[in-house]
Amino acid sequence: MFIVVLLLAFIVVYYFGVNRILGLPPGPPPLPLIGNMLSFDWEIDKMLLAWKAKYGRVFTVWMPFPMVVIGDHKVLQEHLVKDGDVFLGRKNPEQVMDITFGGLYGLGFEDNSMVKEQRKFALRSLHESGMGSVALEEIVHHFAEEIVARWRKTGDSAVDVTENIMRAVGNIVWYVIFGITLEFDNTVLVKYRQLQQDMLPYLGGPFIMFLETFPVLRKFEFLFGSPVSKLRAISTESNNYLKEAIATVEKSFNADDKPSCYIEAFLAESKKREEQGIEKGNYNYDQMVASAASLWGAGLETTVSIVRLCILELVNHPDAQRKLQKEIDEVIGKRRIRHADLKQLPYISAFVEEVFRVGNVLPINFLRQTMQDTEVDGWPIRAGTTILPQFSMVHSDPAEFERPDFFCPERHINEEGQFVKDPRITPFSVGKRSCLGETLAKMEIFVMLAAFVQNCNFVPVNKVPPAIEFVNTFGRAAAPFLVKIQPRN
Repeated sequence: MFIVVLLLAFIVVYYFGVNRILGLPPGPPPLPLIGNMLSFDWEIDKMLLAWKAKYGRVFTVWMPFPMVVIGDHKVLQEHLVKDGDVFLGRKNPEQVMDITFGGLYGLGFEDNSMVKEQRKFALRSLHESGMGSVALEEIVHHFAEEIVARWRKTGDSAVDVTENIMRAVGNIVWYVIFGITLEFDNTVLVKYRQLQQDMLPYLGGPFIMFLETFPVLRKFEFLFGSPVSKLRAISTESNNYLKEAIATVEKSFNADDKPSCYIEAFLAESKKREEQGIEKGNYNYDQMVASAASLWGAGLETTVSIVRLCILELVNHPDAQRKLQKEIDEVIGKRRIRHADLKQLPYISAFVEEVFRVGNVLPINFLRQTMQDTEVDGWPIRAGTTILPQFSMVHSDPAEFERPDFFCPERHINEEGQFVKDPRITPFSVGKRSCLGETLAKMEIFVMLAAFVQNCNFVPVNKVPPAIEFVNTFGRAAAPFLVKIQPRN
């Protein structure tokens, strides 16, 4: 009887007082072991906004480990942007990384000791090898025109736009990483992406989520259908595609030439260190493979999801589609649109900005970790505390945007008809861990969308347009939909 009373007392104290005992901001009371997992909903922003309204701009959630949630624009700017070094660390999924890459490698979940070095190298090497260049924009144009040519042949058929967009973006990202140009209809990228998709149910499943907090569960995975073994098998097959591409690059690599892609830059740095008698350090093979995977993940799904959502919004908002076409016809005419034209196209800028606001391609942002003791909105936060900078909460917060569920590009146009960039909209995250591929993604999205609406009309298959619904797993994307595509003369 005494043990039962003691256990109940522990549960009550834990439920109502664990945050206070640990010096964390308040939040929804957690249960032992499972935290707030019973309240988990893939419509995460709605869940977190409800808790924000109750507990304040900064609060604690247990999933099942404790994380301090920041979903307020001002607080995010004051801390994650201005004090970026303090929040440079990441709460890495150590178990997942061990299963998929053998350790904390790559550019997304690398060990916190190598963040600054590897991020700086990646930014420099991507820039020097041509990301953001006119030559790369030409490649984007080539694939956009290829898609348009294929869509012109669809006649009155219902079309799923996903595959052509995926092939185009996948080819561009593959070129940036490996310097390899593949045929549009190649099967490599389709198979590689499918393997990535096959991993999502495991990565977003409850077993893996609990595994990060309770690593001992790996010994008992057979009781849960062996998800670790299955995830490892898929990731091994997936990584083999990357290793084959790296082997192709190595065959033609010449350290005396200027690197033409990320892998060549990595090989050059590794060789330089070897020749100078310096330890390779983080410039090893495992880091190269994992970094290639990181760049693929960052460069593909975000762009594909946003471009698909652009088309879905066009079908649901024909007035917006006509405004886009009118603007392009008047400013550009029939010539090829260049990225430099963006400044002359305020409505297309506003349209993309609104898609960024409602798109939110990650249900939950990557977790950060404080590198030193700090203070957030009056709350003392210890070094090593897990932080969830949920910037997408801002996008759907009625305190920030009037009728946040309503798609309205005009909210980004001022009285003079000019586009006004909204600092509250941060689709590529904030601070010093923002997306490495932001420049490329924005260029791809603009060039493709502009080419599509310049040359095509997107209309519903039936009288009622497809619903704007989202599928949430490890990422967030519009549910599958069909449209009809009519060539514009």
